[in-house]
Formats: sequence, structure tokens, C-alpha cells
Amino acid sequence: MTPFLSFFASAALCAAARSASSLHRREPYEMYRFPGRIPGFGGSDVQEDIASSGVNIPLEVWKKGDTDLQWAGEITVGTPPQTFKVIFDTGSPYLLLPRDNCTTCSLEQRLFNPSLSSTFSSNPGISLELFFGTAGGGTRPSEESQGANCTAVTDTVSVSYPPIEGANQQFLLCDYYSSGLATQPADGIFGLGPLANGYWPDEANNSTVEFETAYWNWVETGDLGSEFGFYLGERPVLTIGGTDERFYYPATLRSRTIPLDVQLSTMRSSWVAGLRSVRVNSQYLLSNTSSAVREDVTLLDTGSAIILTPDFATAAGVYNLLSPQIGPLDNLGSWGGPCDVLDDIAMTEDITFTVGTGDKAVEVGLVKGAFNLGVFDEARPGICQAVFVNPVQPAREPVRGRLAWVLGTPVLKGKGQLLVALPVIPSKAVLVIFVL
Repeated sequence: MTPFLSFFASAALCAAARSASSLHRREPYEMYRFPGRIPGFGGSDVQEDIASSGVNIPLEVWKKGDTDLQWAGEITVGTPPQTFKVIFDTGSPYLLLPRDNCTTCSLEQRLFNPSLSSTFSSNPGISLELFFGTAGGGTRPSEESQGANCTAVTDTVSVSYPPIEGANQQFLLCDYYSSGLATQPADGIFGLGPLANGYWPDEANNSTVEFETAYWNWVETGDLGSEFGFYLGERPVLTIGGTDERFYYPATLRSRTIPLDVQLSTMRSSWVAGLRSVRVNSQYLLSNTSSAVREDVTLLDTGSAIILTPDFATAAGVYNLLSPQIGPLDNLGSWGGPCDVLDDIAMTEDITFTVGTGDKAVEVGLVKGAFNLGVFDEARPGICQAVFVNPVQPAREPVRGRLAWVLGTPVLKGKGQLLVALPVIPSKAVLVIFVL
């Protein structure tokens, strides 16, 4: 995490030139909506014959025990196509892949070979350094700086069937992966954050190079709609370029809209919403004014496997509502306790977040079982890690100084199966989460 950032996620929140200058970012306005039920989980009025207006990409779930860490699917890059498994990440805007000269990548990761692609260009050739929070879907903060050393290059990025192709796409090709990236089963990251156009800092020429992020390049060159959606059920799917209404009950499709924070989403290249309350069963986590209503914000991140609280005091407040046997496990923000205590909490306690602004807010809950992230380390076999983690430095957003959270996969999958859909337009968008 770099000093100018107020909160972090598993995805890249900073990309800088080797001289450590930061990238300028521009992203759209979005809204947050929740209604609905998903076909196959009760009810008989599902319209199974409604076709998708986009392309469905099958996803694999990377799991740690009972915890869903991240969802990944396949893309191809180059001509002829080289296939890669990438994590589709709403917490970052960039596509990054490992190059064939990466010596820190794992033997299982597929590396891109530029010499095998007739459409590859080394332009713009700008060297960049990316920094991450809990990179690779990890659940423990690391003392090691997590990130990648990369170069901005150009090639064709596609999904083979049904075909989506983005020609002349600039992306990041990396010759160094930190341990968090190298130990993940996916080869790279495909960012779905709300950054349509950005700039690589070209310090050699004292200028910048404008680029279009990979998803937006698909939209512009692939004759697609600007919507994507996650169905996080038993056989998860990412729908690109439209909405597959077979996953919806039509009567409840898009019945509510909830505004997100325009300015912060623009600044952070990530989907940011207001956070109105945090409740453990019937008890509320109190704000500084001793009111149950909070004025916090939260980043919504499919690339993060934890819930990041704003600070130590907030994490302590949550755990004080749950069990006196839970305490800090290290000096990096991890908490936990006896595994049987965490197992009991995971299955019996209701932890709910009210997300949105004012009267346009809805409740989403921590999925049952997701509270316990598993054994913390081999030296303490009876001690497990809990899902709430605090940053080393307090996290506040830079505009109004509000406390900043990250809600990752333990919440985005929600109480049961979820569909997360996002119609995206550069100036406004709607994030939709359908909860069972």
C-alpha cells in the first residue's frame, strides 16, 4: 500500500512508474441495487427461455477450506491465441499477465510468450510497478511488499467462444510476481473496476500515454453492451456485455437502485458505496456519535477474501460483540481464536451490513460459514483466523475523512447464492446484487 492511498483491497490500488509516480485515474458513477431471487432455488415462475444478451464465461472458484477466495475464468491473448486463467476482479481496473521471463512465477502458471504472437507490440513499453494489499486472494496480511513489476504492451485480448475480441489492447506484462501472486492458481488478473480510460505515466518523455482498460476495449471493439454480471452459484458464471435473464426472476429484475459514491469510485478505480450500519444479530456496531447509523464507505471487491475494517478499534468492536476468546494474532491486523469457537460463530451468528445512502440502502449479510478462514498457521493448529482484518494504518477516504471498509467475497456471495450485475456507462452505472 502506498502512502497516498487511504484504503486497500486485494486488487491493485496503485500503479506507479519505477520512479514511484502515481497513475492518474478516471472512473464512472455507479449505483448499487439488490432485489431478487435466482432460478433453481425455489419458486416455479422462472422464464428459462430468455436468452442472454451477452457472453457467459464459466468460472472456477479458488477455495481455502470452506472459504471462496476468488473466481477465475479463461481469456486468450495474442495471435495465434495463448490461453490464460485470470481472476475477474472488481477491485482493480487493469489486465496483468506474467511474461515468459518471469522467474518468480510458479511452475503451474502459464506465461505469455510475445515472440509467438504476430499481433504483439512492445509499445508503449512503459515500465510500471504495481502494489497490492492481500494479493492473490490471501487471507493474511503480509510483511512482504506485494505487487508486480510490469511493462505496458499491446496485443489482441479475446474470449474464444462465443467470440469477444479487443484488438490493439494495452495491458501489463510482468516479469516479477510477489509471493501472493505467484502462489495463486490463476495466471493473472482481469480488472473490472470502473476505469474506462487512464494514463500510463511516461516519465522518459515527461508525458502520459492514454489507454483504454481491457473490459472497455471489449465493449468498444466487440459490439457488446456495457454490462457484466457475476452469478456465484454452484456453477459460477461471468456474463460479459449484457444480462443473462435466465438467472433472474423477471418480476424482480432491477426493482431498486442505490447510489454509490461517485467521487471515490472515480478516484479509486473501484466500486465504492456508503456503509450505513454493521449489525451482529440485534446489536449494532456503534459509530463515534454512539448512533447505530454510520457514515462510512466500503469498497466492493471480488478479488478480496476478507472483510477489511477501517482500523483496529473497529475490528475490536466487532469481535467484542461476538466472543471474548477472539483476539489479535499478529501485528499486521489478523484476528482469531479457538477453531471450535469460530466454527460456532460462523454457523449461528448473523452479521449484516447496510450498504447504500440514506433511505436508498439495503442489507447484505456475511455468508454462513465464511466467518472462519481456517487454521492461522501450523505452529498454532487449534487457532483459526476470523474474517475481519484491520489495516496497520487507519483507513479513511481522502475527501471527507470517512472510515473506509472493504467488503470482499464473504459478503458479495451473500446469504446463499448471488448474482452481481453491473450495467456500466462511463458517466454513470448501476451495480446490481440479487440476493436469495
